[in-house]
Amino acid sequence: AADILRRAMGKKIKAEMDAQRATFVNGAIDNQISEKLASNIFDTIAAFAGYGFNKSHAAAYALVSYQTAYLKANYPVEFLAASMALDAGNTEKLAVFRQECQQKGITIKPPCVNHSFSGFRVEAYPDSEPESDPDSENGTADSKLAIRYALGAIKNVGAEAMARLTEKRDSGTKFENMMDFLERLPRDASNRRQMENLVRA
Repeated sequence: AADILRRAMGKKIKAEMDAQRATFVNGAIDNQISEKLASNIFDTIAAFAGYGFNKSHAAAYALVSYQTAYLKANYPVEFLAASMALDAGNTEKLAVFRQECQQKGITIKPPCVNHSFSGFRVEAYPDSEPESDPDSENGTADSKLAIRYALGAIKNVGAEAMARLTEKRDSGTKFENMMDFLERLPRDASNRRQMENLVRA
């Protein structure tokens, strides 16, 4: 009965509210509460239903917005890496994040079988690294943190397969050359389409 009342208040349908008022008042009278008091209580609940739901959600969203803004302002590299990780399969959103990184002078290092992981990662690099570093896509020499592009975000390679590839790499040593890479490559990360897309990336 309480849930039906809650739903009626949420939808604000007058006929349903009137029916619920009658049920509420009659139930109160059965429990030795005066009709006038029961009617006043119902009016108070109905008035709260008009703004209480919105207010509670506004407060929760405000808190999340504040926390998000704080993280973005104080940890921009980590924040953008996490944002890119959440939308790894959406090329349009990744392009927007890349553009934002460029505007903020945040380096995005290209995918690399020896340095990347299946997901996006924050990577530290020396202060003195030159701007012309071939391993950099864009960025500034004074930045100490960069985002390493995810292997799993490369089209048609598969995040799971790339996770296995990086596990194989991390359980031994970095891949020394193409032959070493091919010999150690896990079976589920070695079809033609995956290899072609890795090469293109």
